[in-house]
Amino acid sequence: MQNLQEPITIPWLPRPLLVGGIVGLTILASLAIGHFAAQGSLMMVAALAFPSLALMGALFAIRYLEFLVLVLPVTALAMRFAAIPTGTESPLHISLVLSLGLVGIWLVTMFTHGDWQIPKTSFNRSLFTFMAICCISLPWGILWRDPILNMAAMGNGFPITQTASLASIVISMWVPYLVGYYIDREWKIKFYLWAFVIGGTLMTITQILEIEQYILTDAGLWGLWYSAILFSVILVLPGVAWVWRAACLGLLGMHMYLVVILNSGWLSGWVPGILGIGAIIFLYSRKYFFMLTLALVLIGIGPAGFYIEEIIAAETEEGGLERLDIWERSLGIVAQHWLFGMGPAGYAPYNMTYFPWDARSTHNNFFDVVGQFGVLGLLAWCWFMGTSLWFGWKTVNRAPPGFLRTVAIIATGGWVGAFASMMLGDWILPFAYNQGIKGYPYTVYSWIFLGLLVSVHRMLDAQDAG
Repeated sequence: MQNLQEPITIPWLPRPLLVGGIVGLTILASLAIGHFAAQGSLMMVAALAFPSLALMGALFAIRYLEFLVLVLPVTALAMRFAAIPTGTESPLHISLVLSLGLVGIWLVTMFTHGDWQIPKTSFNRSLFTFMAICCISLPWGILWRDPILNMAAMGNGFPITQTASLASIVISMWVPYLVGYYIDREWKIKFYLWAFVIGGTLMTITQILEIEQYILTDAGLWGLWYSAILFSVILVLPGVAWVWRAACLGLLGMHMYLVVILNSGWLSGWVPGILGIGAIIFLYSRKYFFMLTLALVLIGIGPAGFYIEEIIAAETEEGGLERLDIWERSLGIVAQHWLFGMGPAGYAPYNMTYFPWDARSTHNNFFDVVGQFGVLGLLAWCWFMGTSLWFGWKTVNRAPPGFLRTVAIIATGGWVGAFASMMLGDWILPFAYNQGIKGYPYTVYSWIFLGLLVSVHRMLDAQDAG
């Protein structure tokens, strides 16, 4: 299969000028760093050293951009400890820093060369529209902010929190294009899938055995994507030896024991996964889906009825129904700021002012969207939901039986579960004061798989053209 990308180059200055400038700046920076280090001014040392480190990082990223995109899921899955402190409660995780750097370098390269490399998909317009509304909402929310708000309760760093929240949301939406463009070989997709399988297996084992660890990012929708991969290998992928299918079945059973039996009270841990599996069955066979639905209905009103009632009772006892009151309050505020919302993290000061005794977030991504980005933002998001699922549907039906079709089914079925998870929490678009910026390494999981769907679509295009 022909390569799907052109080599990345950057325009250089004349060599003598470049070498002389680097040597001169290095000498000056070294003298300045030595001077301030002798005086014990660590802040100045860090400020002077940062540009050099950033430049070296950028040059490395430019040269090894494709490799860094390949290891992106590893940084999200297995580098929980790798975060840069910011002096606030929201450190910058290495996966967020890497995503910002890669997307930034990619965009600069495209504009420098006049080569638009954004993959064409049916959800481009809707997603870019939503991005634009997100960006507009920040100044809009500040401009139309209620004058009586208790902004002192938010601290002096609130503008930084809003800007960082916007950056983490927007950069998440760029990840599918980055992954879709650079993950252009089947072996690269397999690397991504193996990363999630190995990581998910270790997460499952450590949680069952109650092993405390600070390496794996076992939060968010990791279980959804782990179970989607395993189930698709069992049901969809042709030519798999029975030994491997049995192994996947065993791993899936172990995971379901963890999330459905041991952690049944945490609905976000298993409801999206079950819905994702249902969507995978529907994409694979309508007949199997109908049979499964009928079986689940019979089980639900029969043997599992008591268990389901226990789960509902536990959720009610833990305050699950209190969310209805929070949502009602949220809509009351949105009614006064309905066009573009209150901006990223913008409804937090409203809660702190009007409901200081119970200033909780909505724990619902749809209410987060309408609160932060208004009715226009919610409409754009629903548009994106429809177009991205339609893109997945077309890709699944277009692909012949085999590996690429299996990946398309994993990504599309998983997206169904991910969208459903928005009713349970901010697992796709993190709210600053809930999952927060620090939650990026696990909220990006779903965006990575949307990128794999784009990769499959582009590979099918290349096969048709070749």
